Amino acid sequence: MEPISIVIPVRIDSTERKENLHCVLQYLLQTPFIYIDILEADQKQHFHFHPHERIRYRFIQDYETVFYRTRYLNILLKDARHVIVGIWDTDVLVPEKQLMDAINYIQKGCVLSFPYDGNFRFLDKEESQSIRKDITILHEGMGHRLIGRPSVGGAFLVNKTKYLETGGENEGFYGWGPEDVERVKRLEILELPIARTKGALYHLHHERKPDIGVDNRKKARHNQKVLLNTCRQSKEELTKALKNHTGIFFYLENHN
Repeated sequence: MEPISIVIPVRIDSTERKENLHCVLQYLLQTPFIYIDILEADQKQHFHFHPHERIRYRFIQDYETVFYRTRYLNILLKDARHVIVGIWDTDVLVPEKQLMDAINYIQKGCVLSFPYDGNFRFLDKEESQSIRKDITILHEGMGHRLIGRPSVGGAFLVNKTKYLETGGENEGFYGWGPEDVERVKRLEILELPIARTKGALYHLHHERKPDIGVDNRKKARHNQKVLLNTCRQSKEELTKALKNHTGIFFYLENHN
């Protein structure tokens, strides 16, 4: 199997988040062809780990309250060493068979593939604690599903070159927003192939904190406008915008 890169942008905002990332790394490194790139952006470094030949780590000092995830993902994507790149949240686990199937879809020509079927399963606090201690207890059907519609977040794989040609991550999104939906919609408008594998994705529990010192309603309105901006465009308009590097990604200067 050819090597692949998995990229993970991170801001450690809780002990659980740190423990989850250690668990995810342990799980991913069981697969010998996976190489991991981590980018931590914060006021100071909070994530520490034992050096590993298949992990590259980068720290960027960032005093912003909001974690600008799409920007950091583009940095990671452009710097990834391999043609196939997985984009992973810090808290998700995907069975190896599903990952292999998703890689196979990219090798066959898909621009993007999901290593699960849309079934995004949340593990509770007790289940997550148990899995962090012994990852082998993870089994099909664990956790619970919160939303009925198929999820498009958590983890996905791309052909690096082709995905960057479609614009990569939309840096119009500031902080968490509907960037997962926009990504899929953009590729659908461009009529590019997307695939899913069978099976669920599992999300480890962590504390959720709102952004402090930020007008979250204003941020949410802005991010919704970014999504609608893509949805309103035709294939021709989107293609032209990509060639001109304008029209897709826009950013409010007063995002706070």
